[in-house]
Amino acid sequence: MPPVSRQDDLRDIDLAFTRVGRIGRGRAATRLRAEVSGVDLTNAAVGVLGALHKGGPMRATALAEAADTEAPLVSRELRNLTAAGYVETKPDPTDGRGRIVSLTRKGRTTYERFRAGADRITAHAFRDWDDEEIAQLRAYMQRVVDDFSNPGRPD
Repeated sequence: MPPVSRQDDLRDIDLAFTRVGRIGRGRAATRLRAEVSGVDLTNAAVGVLGALHKGGPMRATALAEAADTEAPLVSRELRNLTAAGYVETKPDPTDGRGRIVSLTRKGRTTYERFRAGADRITAHAFRDWDDEEIAQLRAYMQRVVDDFSNPGRPD
């Protein structure tokens, strides 16, 4: 068997990222997170709640960026989340034309329940990894995030 080239390794890594992303966003994973956490919301809705939980109250445009989601999708999710009592909007005190979105108590506790369920699923998936392996993976994944956040253009 011929040796594996760096290009082959990089291609396998890229394909693994794609597969992990599909698995994480797929129907089975979404269903499992809903069952374990007791929170039955779309991935986009959870992303909005998570961005607000982490970043605090913000305008919808900033929220779309924080949630890494397109503005029209955030607008639709905000309508649904507001109607269900997870978020509220108030006039922006610095610009009366804008609105500030924030979590309600229901939104905060719902996101925390979702996060706790997702954490349990992740812990179960890595149950056979020791603490050193987990720490190494965490460091490598952070490095991947940093490197992909600003990759530059290839030659």
